Parts: sequence; structure tokens; C-alpha cells
Amino acid sequence: MKTTKISIFLAKKIIGAVITIFLVMSILFILLHSVAGGDMVTRMNPFGSAAEKEEMRELWGLNKPLFEQYAVFMKKVFTLDYRLTDDQETTSMDELLFYLPYTVLLFGTATITSYLIGIFLGIRLLSWRSTTLKGLVSGTAMVVYSVPAFVLAISFRNWLVFKYQVFPPVNIFNQEASTILEHLVNVRLLLPAMALPLIVLVLVGLARPLLLLRDHMTLLLDEPFVLTARAKGLSENNVLSEHVARCALLPLMSDASINLALIFSGGILIEYIFSWPGIGRQLFDALRILYYPTIAAAIFLLTMLLLISMILVDILNAYLDPRVSL
Repeated sequence: MKTTKISIFLAKKIIGAVITIFLVMSILFILLHSVAGGDMVTRMNPFGSAAEKEEMRELWGLNKPLFEQYAVFMKKVFTLDYRLTDDQETTSMDELLFYLPYTVLLFGTATITSYLIGIFLGIRLLSWRSTTLKGLVSGTAMVVYSVPAFVLAISFRNWLVFKYQVFPPVNIFNQEASTILEHLVNVRLLLPAMALPLIVLVLVGLARPLLLLRDHMTLLLDEPFVLTARAKGLSENNVLSEHVARCALLPLMSDASINLALIFSGGILIEYIFSWPGIGRQLFDALRILYYPTIAAAIFLLTMLLLISMILVDILNAYLDPRVSL
């Protein structure tokens, strides 16, 4: 019975993921064709011959009616045919898969760190007696949460990288790495420069779990099981961390899906601002010339990453909360 439930759960999630990808890529197609300044061929090869431009338009269906262009675009998306020309050996998807581990490294570390710090501070806020300290932490979290991620990233980069040189820039990276060992060497070289974009991402993703946990814990303080725990003589720290926080973590996990989307969207901009070798930077470089293959492949990969993360969060939420079934 349990195996059947898991199979049904995974089937629903896969169907939902396919529909989501279909809608996301459809919206992307509309946006790409709404940009002024000509199509991909005009932007990429403005001084090319008419024959060269016509050949490239034929491959992507850009010389056909809009509905046929849409059909060609979606076919390439779902067949993973992210090539500019038929004789191209390396596709845009191959290039982005090279940068995928570095995007996962930055996003994954930022997400885990922001939740760990947010949960810790959320619990501590209720145990601290100083109202000034509570207000300072809560107020700072609210201010940082309200500031756009790219504003923080640009300000921190200008001050801490260029002006005061506290953190090194991202300027050492082997783009020819092909083995696991070479990628590990890349990671080691990138770690010092990773500190600042990681700090920005953590600040962006920290406020939501911190404030949400604090509010839910506040609502649970008058529950009977809390009064019972205090009556047993448990310290206030034990009551908060062992009893109240456990129950307050459940809605926090439910909210994690929304927060993941915010971290991902902010992370794409931060990759570009800090020149981090990831999918976000490649996406922005492709947007400059409206390079369809890389744009489509990047949006497809980032959507897949987000969907997989949200499915994992749903599974973890079902494991932690017996009221939630797969």
C-alpha cells in the first residue's frame, strides 16, 4: 500500500512538472517574440549575408507563421535539441551542464545555510530577554528582506570587492575542466570568491524562515503541551527547542517551496553580478543577443532544478508531519 501511494505521488508530481515546464517554456516563447530589435538572427549576425540569415531562420522556423514557430520551439525544448545549426556538435545544454555543479553549489549552500541560521535565530528570539536585541535582529531581517537582491549584490561588490578589497573577485576558473578532479580544483579555487555571493544569498533567504518560525512559535506558547512541559520543570530553552520549535517547523517546511523560488530568482542575478561561473551568468550573456538555444536551455534547467527541490521539500514535509500523506 505504501509503495502504491509513493508511486501515485511521484506520478502526480511528474505530471505537474511536465505541465509546469510546458507553461514556463510557452511564456518564454511569448516573451522572446515580444522583444523589440529583431529576431535572434538579426541580433547575432547583423552583418551576415541574406542567405546565411535565411538558413538560420529556416532551422528555427523564424520565417514561418507564429504558430509554426511555436511548434518548432517546443519540439526543440522537449527533444533537448538546443543547437543553433544541425552541424553543431556541442549543444547549449551541454555547455550549461558543465556549469550546473557550480550553480547547485552556490544555491544549495545558500539555501541550507539560510535555513539553519534562520531556524537558530527564530528559536533564540523567544528566549532572549533583551527587547532591544530582539527588535534589532527582527528589524534587520525585515530591511534586508525588503531590499532587492541585486541591490545588495551590487553594493556589496562595489564596497567589499573593489573599494576595500575584503573579498577576492571571481577571476580564476578552468573552463576546460573535464574530469571530476579538475572540477574539484575549480571548486577549491572558487571557494574564497564564493563567500560574498553566498553572504548576499543567505541574507536574502534568511528573513523568511526566521520570522515565520518566530511567529508560529509565539502562537504555540500557550498550548497545553507547552504548559505541561514547563510544569515538569524543563528549562525555557528546552521547552522552546525540544517542544515548541518541532511543531513550528512543520509550516516552515510548507513555506520552503515559496522561499526556494525567491532564492533561485535572486541567485540568477547574483551569479551575473559577481561573474560566478553558473547557469545564471550564461543566461544573461545569451539574453544580450537573444540567443534562443542557451536561453531556452537555461530556463529549462533552472525550472527543473526548482521543481526537483520543491518535490524534495514535499517529501520531507510528509515525513515530518504525519497529517500530510503522500
